[in-house]
Amino acid sequence: MIMQFIKNVGFVLIALMAMTSCEKEFLNEANPNGVSTDIYWANLEETESTLTSVYGGMLNTYLLNIPAENLRADMAFPRERTRITGAGVPFYYQQFNSSNSTIGDKWDACYQVAFRANQVIEALQKLEGSVDEDRWVLQMAQARFLRGLVHHYLHSTFNEGRIIIRDKVPQSLADFNKPVASSEEVIAFFRDDLKYAYDHLPATYPPGNEGRATAAAAATVLANSYLYEGEYEEAKTLYKDVIENPDYGLELVEDMNLLWTEAGEFNKESIFEINYTLDFQLEDSQFDEESFNSRLARFTAPINLGGGGQETFTPVAWLTHAYRTEKMDTLDDRNYVVGDDGQTRLRTATLRTSAMMAMVDDLDTPYYLQAFAARAANFARLTFTYLKKYTNHDIVADEGETGLTGWKSGRNVVVNRLAEVHLNLAECQIKTGEIDAALANINAIRARWGLILLGPSTTPDRTFDGVAYDATSLMNRLMYVEKPLELSFEGHAIRAIDLRRWGITQQRFRELAERKFSVVDYDYTAEDGSTVTHRESLLVEGEATPSGTPIVEYELTAENYNPDVHAYYPIPLGEVQNNSSIDN
Repeated sequence: MIMQFIKNVGFVLIALMAMTSCEKEFLNEANPNGVSTDIYWANLEETESTLTSVYGGMLNTYLLNIPAENLRADMAFPRERTRITGAGVPFYYQQFNSSNSTIGDKWDACYQVAFRANQVIEALQKLEGSVDEDRWVLQMAQARFLRGLVHHYLHSTFNEGRIIIRDKVPQSLADFNKPVASSEEVIAFFRDDLKYAYDHLPATYPPGNEGRATAAAAATVLANSYLYEGEYEEAKTLYKDVIENPDYGLELVEDMNLLWTEAGEFNKESIFEINYTLDFQLEDSQFDEESFNSRLARFTAPINLGGGGQETFTPVAWLTHAYRTEKMDTLDDRNYVVGDDGQTRLRTATLRTSAMMAMVDDLDTPYYLQAFAARAANFARLTFTYLKKYTNHDIVADEGETGLTGWKSGRNVVVNRLAEVHLNLAECQIKTGEIDAALANINAIRARWGLILLGPSTTPDRTFDGVAYDATSLMNRLMYVEKPLELSFEGHAIRAIDLRRWGITQQRFRELAERKFSVVDYDYTAEDGSTVTHRESLLVEGEATPSGTPIVEYELTAENYNPDVHAYYPIPLGEVQNNSSIDN
């Protein structure tokens, strides 16, 4: 497996990285003791080792930056509502600037991947024509995919897309001191890489290569780049290939045992997935970005079950309420369970809600080896929802049982999956007047979850909402319901980028600041049959009643948000100070 290979070659690659990260003032002098690329990268085994280090760079949790990216959108709240502290506060309140270390860490993580990819690309260029061509092309395609991917990430989150193009390994101080390129130049650069990857990557790999980039991954990222620029026809062609090409073997998964669980890693819906593990180097610090475990379980698990930390985040009120009020299709047998009294009843939460979120009143879904969430989590400090996607809720009773500490998790991170492709294709179809086709893509996902379908009825065995959607109403539905509920907290800054490109970020914060929610007590039955109360744990919409506690969100965020300052991250201060060609 690729992860096993990462471990085997890691010590060599770390040494190489140490060599190439010397102080800049020495870079314009030849190092007689250094490892020459002509000596080290002499065959495809050695370039494969370095390629594995490029994938290893994707393990850096700051590359996707999941806590901050969702806090600066409309998805997450920093830590507990009775103790608003931690690294996420500047992002939630839109107070970040170029000196923020998290922003600098994301910038560095992306360029580290680009640096390693350039090592592989240049080494392969020297070997071209003298080695096995098929292996050479496969390595080159993966390296160019990963280089294009991180440039796409940087372009979509920093400085209105004006970032540095790193297309070669720096050999001198001048190579480090590069100016930013225009947004158009950056797009052309990373699309060229992604197109090469799409044309040359395989549809699948033999078993044991899980985590490697495929043609479907390249098509998805390339299509996203077209979608982000409003180039809908180009995006549609690629999205349809990902959905319809049988060679990829992709499908929407319906088995809840395979959705955000250990058993479901690399399932048939996954397009690109970062492979974490607890099988190696547990002695590494949890803050070592070269380690093979993730901190995301720590940041999203309940405090009494191993969660906590400066980057803790929880789902916000509007999102929780949207999940709680989704309507089940009563014609779908999966929505019925047998209660403790032996009678058949509807589930207390939809299948989608149960798979993605832990709520106090979901009585039908196990959580941390308890029968339901209320028996496992304490729902304290006005916390009414916990995110499941990055936790080990399915295999242990406490996060501390996984990697000897709650800080270390082996749970994979799915970056792109087929549901995202269906929804993005639906957006393209809405924009090009294909409303029925867009409804079909949205309903394919809703049907998977046993939810009421959208639009006029087309079959008697499903329930439809009967609404005659047009382009405006269906786009609103996609923006405010379908996409955020299906892809919450996933991928690379999906929600923040969507809000920005749809031009609704500021409006969204203002609307959410006006919405009224509160939490009330919730009673549940303990294992011994006694009644237990979770104080202030059940979210309801509306003005707080005498028995409820108001939930206040987004008021200061709405005041602070300035699109000229916060729509994109600034170039980090460290880059500005150390790169003489940056004029920001």
